[in-house]
Amino acid sequence: MTEKLHKKPLTADGHNRSFGRVASRMSPAEQTALDARLAPYAVDVGGGRKIDLKALFPVQDGPLLVELGMGKGEQICVRAQANAGHRFIGCEVYRNGLEKVLRVIEAAGLSNLRLCPHDGRALLDSLPDASVDNLLVLYPDPWPKKKHHKRRIVQADLLDAAARVLKPDGTLLLVTDIVDYALWMISTVYGHGVFFPTAISPAEWAVQPEGWHPTGYEKKALREGRKPFYLHFKRRAVQENQAHNLKTPAC
Repeated sequence: MTEKLHKKPLTADGHNRSFGRVASRMSPAEQTALDARLAPYAVDVGGGRKIDLKALFPVQDGPLLVELGMGKGEQICVRAQANAGHRFIGCEVYRNGLEKVLRVIEAAGLSNLRLCPHDGRALLDSLPDASVDNLLVLYPDPWPKKKHHKRRIVQADLLDAAARVLKPDGTLLLVTDIVDYALWMISTVYGHGVFFPTAISPAEWAVQPEGWHPTGYEKKALREGRKPFYLHFKRRAVQENQAHNLKTPAC
């Protein structure tokens, strides 16, 4: 059974829907089996409760990295395997992608990677304040038609949520291979005012970040001549942000 693109423009919690299909060629029985395998690693969101990170990661207490829209998990799985003491939460609604990540978790015996099968903004809403060290949004759907731009996940409300959950000096990494979306991201983040770029010059936006693992999608984009933009920002410290927002009094 193939699930077609959902036509409803809003998610259950009222966000503009930023993703398309959630499963492909997966029968109801296969989806039920996937739910059973997912249960030990699933992150529960919603209900107004904040996630208890100590209960979620009883062994690890290292830095927390969250990836929204992890696809097949190629980036986050490599990082989780290379950093056993760090904590990772990957968010993805596409169930076939979740199944691929589960294969890696089960084969490698990873205990530091948890999965959220819900909209990434619902995950952010459920995370405690100043709890995340690194937030990644890699190759989100660009929704190229102007009338669909409101569905792009990089919006002011996402940045509001990111500013709340990121620690002071926490990092936000946005990656896209679409020039128009890169410009949208830069404009949206600069206009928000809570984040500042780590790059000294725009040329640095073409340089892969430390610890980067190219995904299958990225390799395909490069073969087709599309160059990725690695837009790396830091959250301003509280004091910096307050100073940034001060207006010069009129003379």
